[in-house]
Amino acid sequence: MKRHITSIILVIVLAAFMALGYFVSPIFVDMLVMIFFAGSMYEMYTCLKKGGYKMFKAPPLFVLATLYPVFYVTQYFVGKGDNRVSAGIQGILIVLLAGALLCLTIFTFTPSKKSAANSEATDGENQAQTSDEAAGSQAKADDACGLGDLFANIFLIVYPTLFLSAAFVISYKYSAFFAILFAILVPIVGSDLFAYLFGKAIGGRKLCPSISPKKTVAGAVGGVIGGVVVAVLLWVIFEYVGGELAPKFIEKCGYTPFIDHANGGLWKSALIYASLGAMCAAISELGDLAASRIKRALGIKDYGNIFPGHGGFLDRIDSVMYSLVLLLIAFSIIYAY
Repeated sequence: MKRHITSIILVIVLAAFMALGYFVSPIFVDMLVMIFFAGSMYEMYTCLKKGGYKMFKAPPLFVLATLYPVFYVTQYFVGKGDNRVSAGIQGILIVLLAGALLCLTIFTFTPSKKSAANSEATDGENQAQTSDEAAGSQAKADDACGLGDLFANIFLIVYPTLFLSAAFVISYKYSAFFAILFAILVPIVGSDLFAYLFGKAIGGRKLCPSISPKKTVAGAVGGVIGGVVVAVLLWVIFEYVGGELAPKFIEKCGYTPFIDHANGGLWKSALIYASLGAMCAAISELGDLAASRIKRALGIKDYGNIFPGHGGFLDRIDSVMYSLVLLLIAFSIIYAY
């Protein structure tokens, strides 16, 4: 029951942000992305720290505070004409590279764990060492940093940060209303929900028992079917209704049809939608498995508990992040820009 109530609340919140994005300003879609962006970064930072890694505070705070402002400024005040989107992407790249550079700089000037261990061993040989000195040696050891810690901090810049940055790109380069809806509804409502229903009803062979014991092959197939169903529903809304019956709707959304509807283009676009829905659902399941593998490596059950019955931000959008990458590639091919 708790899980269902949370799902209803999340749907209402999503609908509210998307409605504000449509009727008021697309910036409300950005706000929705930023909420999950901040929550996901915090959860991954906390989980990596609990996993025993020494995490640096400055890089994620820098990225979180500057990524969207830099993207927005470069998009609207630096880029002009056809260069606007590329300028925004360059802004994102600058921030992420600066975050990685900051990680490496902090690592450079932090004592290594190997040298700290040698120092502690030398101090241990000194029988006259006082308790205060022992405490100081332990503090130095705790402050030490190894190569694994550096990789953990760089990983935070990539996952979820780099993945979620794709949301800003596809929402501004194409249609925020359409792109974000597709990226959320296909993997979550389509893949996740249908996978759960098929898996519960059919059961059978496990998909990856060593990573996620509850997932079944039947559930995975159901997830792909669900992705196709939701994608086709979106085709009805944006291509059929919007393109044929209510063109002002897609005009306000800033949506461009996949194919010119002349000469059977409408039905060709339906095939593209269905194919994209199937691929999006399949790769979103891979994203879910990847998130589960990371949790197992860190020895945690959920990334957080902000959503009762669902876990944390990352537990909700692990599949969405993979979908964003696929959509960015697919839209680049479909629209040829």
